[in-house]
Amino acid sequence: MKRSNERKDRRKETRPGRSSVHYDLAAMDLRSRARILFAGSLLLAACSSDPDDATAPGGRGVDPTEPPLPTAPSVPARECVIDLAKHGIANDGTRPDATTDGINAAIAALVGEGCGRVKLPAGTYAIGKKLSDAYTGGIRLKSGMTLVMDDAAVLQLRQTDTWAYCVIEISGQHDVGVTGGSIVGDRDVHVFKEPGEEGHCICVQDESERVAIDRVRMSKAIGDGVLVVAQGEAGSSCKDVSITNSELFDNRRQGVSIVGGMRVLIANNEIHHIQGTAPQFGVDIESLKYLSRDITIRDNRFHHNRGGDFVNTDGRGVLFERNTMEDGDGNKYTDGPVIYWSNTDQIIRDNSIFMAQGSANGKMGILEYSHKKPRTNLTRTLIEGNTLRDCSIDVMYDSLVTVRRNVVRGPSAAYIFFQVSGLELFDNVLEKDGRSYSYMLHDCRGAASGNVLNGTAFPITMTPDAPFSNWDGR
Repeated sequence: MKRSNERKDRRKETRPGRSSVHYDLAAMDLRSRARILFAGSLLLAACSSDPDDATAPGGRGVDPTEPPLPTAPSVPARECVIDLAKHGIANDGTRPDATTDGINAAIAALVGEGCGRVKLPAGTYAIGKKLSDAYTGGIRLKSGMTLVMDDAAVLQLRQTDTWAYCVIEISGQHDVGVTGGSIVGDRDVHVFKEPGEEGHCICVQDESERVAIDRVRMSKAIGDGVLVVAQGEAGSSCKDVSITNSELFDNRRQGVSIVGGMRVLIANNEIHHIQGTAPQFGVDIESLKYLSRDITIRDNRFHHNRGGDFVNTDGRGVLFERNTMEDGDGNKYTDGPVIYWSNTDQIIRDNSIFMAQGSANGKMGILEYSHKKPRTNLTRTLIEGNTLRDCSIDVMYDSLVTVRRNVVRGPSAAYIFFQVSGLELFDNVLEKDGRSYSYMLHDCRGAASGNVLNGTAFPITMTPDAPFSNWDGR
């Protein structure tokens, strides 16, 4: 099964030497504001020609378990209101340098006085102070505080020409919250002196811990709504991060990027209209040299995202459940609603997926991207209880996958498996006109039972010991 030419073309458009990242993170100093936060186009994998059959004793591997949830921040209960006049802060959308400096000074003073809940009154605050040719600085939050923005408070980034910015920066801090209000980037007026995608509404970075973002509207960044990036040694992570009850929309690169995050919760958000520069996903787990694991993504609504809604390139212990996804009127995905790469593990459960326009890969609602690296992860991927309308579930060149109790309906409905070992295919339902292109298996090993096509049992005589095919793979 071939990938589309569109993905190959995107590879050509990236900078020389760039795959997932085009700058050396470790060699740059963020505090001089010259270090990039996270970069790169992803989803450039190609299928391998041979499967890597990594199986535990007995051939089943290890069943996945639900990840632990993040620990909430702990901040003092005392509330304090920022005195705008005292700190020279304008709330009429003017004087961005003075306003940025004033809010930062007020936060430092109030937190130093023991205030845990720092309240920002209603108004429009022009934010952004150019600190270098590469970086525009924003509001810097401190450990042990929650920034409580009035629902009518707007942090509006000034027009910038730097390829990196954080409207709110949480860097190397712990026990921090952001709640209420709106954060608006400068994508409509940004001056692109060079290609840039590292401007973000909120940056959680430098191994920050216990961070909660709740009820915030984040839009129009040239990069992401929220970037979570470890920026420590190899294998490091930001820990205990939650993004809840928020709206992330009209950002150029991602809704949320997780580049080294442990115990992350993304729940009850609306993430939509992510488009402008690749990858263009609602949520993207892509850790580079860092570690991402124990990530829960649930009860979100995704729509009108150009690349797709969720992609896991290297995360472990991921739970993706009870989300709704649709491409939306006039939007054709580049990749597809749910994408995961081989050697990851995840539970994809009880989601609802609808594809009207399809994608560059066709109408594939849940799709595994494979490559030639050997499988070393013995934890199974579980795809369970999902409802797909007019799209398919596709797994190729992989092992240790359980697909059970899903319902797939519509003209493009199918279950497609190509050279998969350790496959478990149980109690699935498929409803479509006719029997062609229904349960399609080529060179697969495992077990199957209880699968139904149009109300009638569909026999699949697959065993763990010998390859099974009911389709020639073309």
